[in-house]
Amino acid sequence: MSSEGPTGLPAEQPPDPVSEALRMRASDADRERVAGILRDAYAEGRLTAVEHEERLSEAYRAATYAELAPVLRDLPVPPGTIAVPTTSGISVTPPADPAVPTPVVRSDLASQGDTSMVAIFGAFERKGRWTAPPELSAVCVFGGGELDFTEATLTSRETVVTAICLFGGLEMTVPYGVIVRNEAFGVFGGAEVPRDAAQADPTPPGSPVLVIKGAAIFGGISVRRPKERKRWGVSRG
Repeated sequence: MSSEGPTGLPAEQPPDPVSEALRMRASDADRERVAGILRDAYAEGRLTAVEHEERLSEAYRAATYAELAPVLRDLPVPPGTIAVPTTSGISVTPPADPAVPTPVVRSDLASQGDTSMVAIFGAFERKGRWTAPPELSAVCVFGGGELDFTEATLTSRETVVTAICLFGGLEMTVPYGVIVRNEAFGVFGGAEVPRDAAQADPTPPGSPVLVIKGAAIFGGISVRRPKERKRWGVSRG
């Protein structure tokens, strides 16, 4: 049933902020940000040379956000890459593709990256873009460590993290598309792994594997998935 206004006529529906945003024209800066994501995707092996050229052409031809946003389909996109301001002061963020991409493994970089992290009465962290070697150790004694693999470059189909947590803790963020296998043991402590991380679903067949070894003694090892991006997030600001 349609609602009626005071005059008995159908009430005018408020404009949809998503549709309003998509009709707006993209700027040169927006197109350059998208081109940068495409260049990174090509360098990481997510796009072939032909796909990269085709999508780059699409990006520079795009006049509106409706034409620009689909160029990033099926690619991991950092939040805020395209935050579309509308005429009503609302920002609209395009959704991520629902498919879970298989992370790219760069075996040619296997000799790079730190193989040992230590936190004794202190802390360490690896996050953002960093290179994860095939094997690395993490020692947390009365301290804490954080390993965020969300944007890390994997260098082996199987990455082994040997963790020793003595009165300390290690937190790891592992992206969807990577299976986690926990082989660590606990003494008055333990390892916490999300249920979905230990199985192939929703990760694709042949996905990389992160193996956790070592021990948590009066300490803990925690594994979590990154927060999922909202679909067409709408915010006022």
